[in-house]
Amino acid sequence: MTASSKKGQRLNAPDARIGDVLVTWYQKNKRSLPWRQRFLESGDPYVIWISEIMLQQTTIQAVLPAYERFLGVFPQLKNLAAATEDEVRLACRGLGYYRRFRLMHEAAQVLAAREPFHWPRTYKEWRELPGIGDYTAAAISSIAFGEAKAVVDGNVERVFCRLLDRRVVPDQKLKKEFQAMGDSMIPASAPADYNQGVMELGQTICIKQNPRCAICPVQDFCAAFKNGSQNLAPAPKKPMEYEEVRMHLWLLLQNGKIGLVQRSKDARFLGGTLGLPTAWEKDGELRWEQAGRWDFQTEAFGSIKHGITKHRIQAFVHRKDWKGNSPAMTWVPLEEAETQLVSNLDRKALHLFLKLEAKPTLFDDQSFL
Repeated sequence: MTASSKKGQRLNAPDARIGDVLVTWYQKNKRSLPWRQRFLESGDPYVIWISEIMLQQTTIQAVLPAYERFLGVFPQLKNLAAATEDEVRLACRGLGYYRRFRLMHEAAQVLAAREPFHWPRTYKEWRELPGIGDYTAAAISSIAFGEAKAVVDGNVERVFCRLLDRRVVPDQKLKKEFQAMGDSMIPASAPADYNQGVMELGQTICIKQNPRCAICPVQDFCAAFKNGSQNLAPAPKKPMEYEEVRMHLWLLLQNGKIGLVQRSKDARFLGGTLGLPTAWEKDGELRWEQAGRWDFQTEAFGSIKHGITKHRIQAFVHRKDWKGNSPAMTWVPLEEAETQLVSNLDRKALHLFLKLEAKPTLFDDQSFL
């Protein structure tokens, strides 16, 4: 173990050249992403803010279609502020972690109510809005307004750990030191390019396993590369302990339509979302996620697996032909259900049903008649 990897030792001072090297590399190699192009064309901080919220705990590939769909519905701040919570949730369908979008909506309303209207410009001002943490405030204020405040997220922590050959799990104390390190390296002349560059480096080159060191622009400054310890720095985090959960979802069908219900805001999972009637098991009993309860007494035709934070879910999917009417139900044509379901859990259940329905049954094959 190198001296720089001893636990508790403060970080070495970074080489001042790293920031400029990252800026030059980013300007030549940056990916073409829609939020970058939109901001280049409009200069509107709104398009950066929306992208940063969507990218929280979500991959770029998952965000790309949702981002364009969202801006198609809410092209400007005033449109988002005037929307209902359900409309916002539906526009963000499939991305999960919906609390971030509720807070984003609240922040939009706070901003739209300002007289006269003005965007927050500094890290401190962004930090005061609902749903804006340290990383997001630094990203928006630097990219949209040129503030020299460095971003520090998991990707950046990994880059810094390798630069210094720190073979430890990044903790809160280390995050504070990394923040100071980043703030000391970020060029005042190009803070947006530095922050996007260090993030892009962690996303595309300084990746978790088998980093692409041969094409890394800061290879000459990297202690882990010099010591051959890239896969040791940082140390892996303790694996998350998952809770196993059994759930049940029902597809209620009537005249070519599917019945959807509003889950309670205080539901254990997916609170407040419009979706399939849902219950989860506890001590042999069903706990319903929406107001009221139904005694469907149906056998599941299949099951799906899904993850929500620290929960591993096995969801059994049921089908029932529904007769009569219920004021608690929203009936949607089956072919439109995909666009109305916010949660990927509901959508997986729908896809399973449609997949099975598309298969010919034994008696559809005329050779058996």
